Amino acid sequence: MELIYHYTSEQHLSKILETGELIVSEWERKNKVKPPALWLSLNHIWENTATKLINENGKVRRLTKDEQCQNFGLIRFVLEFKKESLCSWGKYKYKSNTPVQIYEAMEKSGIEQGANPKEWYASFKNIPLTNCISCQKWNGKEWENIIDFRKA
Repeated sequence: MELIYHYTSEQHLSKILETGELIVSEWERKNKVKPPALWLSLNHIWENTATKLINENGKVRRLTKDEQCQNFGLIRFVLEFKKESLCSWGKYKYKSNTPVQIYEAMEKSGIEQGANPKEWYASFKNIPLTNCISCQKWNGKEWENIIDFRKA
C-alpha cells in the first residue's frame, strides 16, 4: 500500500481532532483561490514547503525542520494514497484560477527548499479522520504514532 501524508504543526492538532477532519485551506478560501485545496505529499520524511517562515530583525527566513520541530512541533496524518480521489500538482495548476506564472514561482520556490512538486496532491474536499491510518509526531529522530485511527 502506498501512503500519502498531510503535514502540519502541532498547534493545529487539537482543532483537527475537534473537527474530526483535515480541512481544505481556510487561507485559500479567504483569498479566493479557486478551487481551495487540502494539500498532501508523497514525501515520507517531511514536506519542506510545510515549514513555517519566521521574521527575524525584519528579514523573513524559513525555519529548518529541527527549528520547526522545536518551536511548533511536527505532525503528520498518514493516509492510503488513492490517486483517483486526489488531484496532482500538474493538474491543479490548470484547474485553478491563478495565473500560471504564480505556480511557476511556487514550483521554483518549492524546489529550492528541497521539495518535489511531483509529490504534491490536492483534495478539494475535507478528509474525515476516519479515512486516515494514523497521526504521527516527529520526536526529533523518527515519526511515532500518537493516534492509530484503525484502532479508535
